[in-house]
Amino acid sequence: MAIALKVRVADVYAQYLGGREEAEIEVVEGATAIDLLEQLGMANSQGYLVLRNGAVQPKAKRGTDALAAGDEIAILMPLKGG
Repeated sequence: MAIALKVRVADVYAQYLGGREEAEIEVVEGATAIDLLEQLGMANSQGYLVLRNGAVQPKAKRGTDALAAGDEIAILMPLKGG
């Protein structure tokens, strides 16, 4: 069974959503943020900043926490300090 997510990406990643910055994406029930990144063709090792419903999703939980129908996922460029 599939669930629908609202996915937004930074403009530099729009290529992964067919040139758009926002789309509704279906994933299989039980999918994680890493599964979503892989489905979109985004290598999860690039250090994306992933937000789930407005909160940062720690890298440690991206492969274990299942996404839920209606979740809003934002995939942004990582923040760097200096």
